[in-house]
Amino acid sequence: MESTKTEERKPIRGRRIKTVTKSADLVRERRDSLINAASRVFIEKGFHNATVRDIGRAAGMTQGTIYNYVRSKDDILYMVCDRIVTEYQQQALNALETSHDPVDRVRSAVRGVCHVMNKYRREILLIYQNSHLLDPPSRRVILARVEEFIRLFERIIMDAARELQVSLPVPHFSANILTFLPVIIALRGWSFGKELRPDQVEEQITDFLLRGLGFVDATR
Repeated sequence: MESTKTEERKPIRGRRIKTVTKSADLVRERRDSLINAASRVFIEKGFHNATVRDIGRAAGMTQGTIYNYVRSKDDILYMVCDRIVTEYQQQALNALETSHDPVDRVRSAVRGVCHVMNKYRREILLIYQNSHLLDPPSRRVILARVEEFIRLFERIIMDAARELQVSLPVPHFSANILTFLPVIIALRGWSFGKELRPDQVEEQITDFLLRGLGFVDATR
């Protein structure tokens, strides 16, 4: 019953950011440049110390040009957060298409999310440090998108549990653990980063989670 509810949920729409530019392609291109530049500037200077002029300089745009595509620095922070959520959500969706085996889907989805965490570890740390600065509407959208991502994993692990006849008493909680643990790459990479290569970290996390869920034999 829970799985059916998950499948019927409608995708969360992103918050609309006003623009004075009519060309959708140009808006997409310029905002992509702003996101890339802002990520670097926010990481280097911090959100509070970074200015729109700093972001414009990094993006090769004037401050006036930037305001054709966003209204504020807060809009840019929202776009940075939204892109990262979209990236690891897409990795989980890709896992549904790469295999028909439920356990392989879980394995592939976890590895995919870990890969995104490795690739964007500094940006993800930035989000954890600054997401509370988002205005309430933006924060609600980001949290809803994250919840949508958790529900997607809930469906994946419920399919695997059903196939393997493994008990999963509180699947939503299990999905929360599954989606949060890979964040350790961004939050604690300073501790284990010198001991393990990124691919080894991904393998260790994936194996740990699959064994914890009872999807692989713990005696192997």
